[in-house]
Amino acid sequence: MNGPRVALFFVAVGLLLVCGFPAATVRATPPPPTLTIVSPANNTVIGNGSPLVLLFAVENFNLTEPGTGGPGPATNEGHVNVYVEGNLRTVVGQPTVVLALESGTYHVQLRLVSDNGTSLTPDVSASITVTLTRGPAAGTPRIAVTYVEILYPIPGDLWGDDITISFRITNFTLVPPGRRVSVPNEGRLRVLVDGLVFKDLTSYEPAHFSDLPDGDHTVTLRLVDGVGQPLNPDASDSTSFRVEGEQKVAPIPDLTPYLLTAQIGLGAAIVGVLYLHDWRRKR
Repeated sequence: MNGPRVALFFVAVGLLLVCGFPAATVRATPPPPTLTIVSPANNTVIGNGSPLVLLFAVENFNLTEPGTGGPGPATNEGHVNVYVEGNLRTVVGQPTVVLALESGTYHVQLRLVSDNGTSLTPDVSASITVTLTRGPAAGTPRIAVTYVEILYPIPGDLWGDDITISFRITNFTLVPPGRRVSVPNEGRLRVLVDGLVFKDLTSYEPAHFSDLPDGDHTVTLRLVDGVGQPLNPDASDSTSFRVEGEQKVAPIPDLTPYLLTAQIGLGAAIVGVLYLHDWRRKR
């Protein structure tokens, strides 16, 4: 074998060694884990006091119940930490989370962690913002149309000092005092008399008024949210009536003629009883 052929031989061997070595020693990197919140969508309003039900999906990660310590490597096996407003609320090993929350708007985050609770590197998480209300959700994050309709008294009627105003509410739920938060379609009913706040109602009982001064009055019923602010657009209705002194107490009829007749009849009855008794005694 002459010199050039020897040189070509060693060059070929060198190329084979250089090109083949990485192929024989480098292993394929597995795809990283992923976490996706499937339902509900971001900024969803959940109505009627229903709990928050989260459905999520993971890929390239084996969900296990906390503390089971499966045989897989820590990078692709573990569970999910659930955070509400930055605070750890629960841990789950299945792709469903049910959270019973009060009315309000919440930031909820899910994070993949290994069996010992440590976060993956790099971090794998997903989050959404949701609003819960005891009123109707109407399927969209906006204030639904609401109104108050006064059934009676008829505007302009003359009333005494005891007045009851009934109302009807739609697409809105009255709730007792609690967390002062503004969420769609729940809150209180504010009663105003002549433009001044009289009281807030949290039940569907009619509004009752007593001892109003004489004169013309206007009562306004307005829906307000959990922090006491009127809805946008405003939902209210008003009625007017007049209170007059002569209507407050019905006139007492003159009973003198009736009393005189009753006295004469009673006297005659007494005389008759005495006469009958004396007649029986003499016999």
